[in-house]
Amino acid sequence: MIKTLSFRGLLGFGIATLLSSTVLANEGLSQEEANTIVKEDLASTQVMTEVCPAIIGKNAKFDQKIQLLIQSYLQDYSDKSMTFDKIQADSEYKSVLDEARQAAKETSNDEQKSVCEEVLAYQPE
Repeated sequence: MIKTLSFRGLLGFGIATLLSSTVLANEGLSQEEANTIVKEDLASTQVMTEVCPAIIGKNAKFDQKIQLLIQSYLQDYSDKSMTFDKIQADSEYKSVLDEARQAAKETSNDEQKSVCEEVLAYQPE
């Protein structure tokens, strides 16, 4: 079962994974575990698209950074033909997304704002 993480923790882990020079395979994870992490990262990103506009307003830079994050996360998925639209139909993804939405509800507005600002400051390698 997937351990529930805070909204901020999930995003922080996702960005750390993205920015890290180590590949998921080097962490001793099975492909299934690595795919689950990708799904968690995508779910947290999707939740940010739902939460952040109310906090920071509509922002083209934010939208661009979100798309960069989505594409970066999908690069680590085992099925290279996987798209963000396709993964929406995955039952595990739906469950992870529900958990991320619940975690976001339990996160303070200050923490949510901080996460949204982290996305705006994100610089891909």
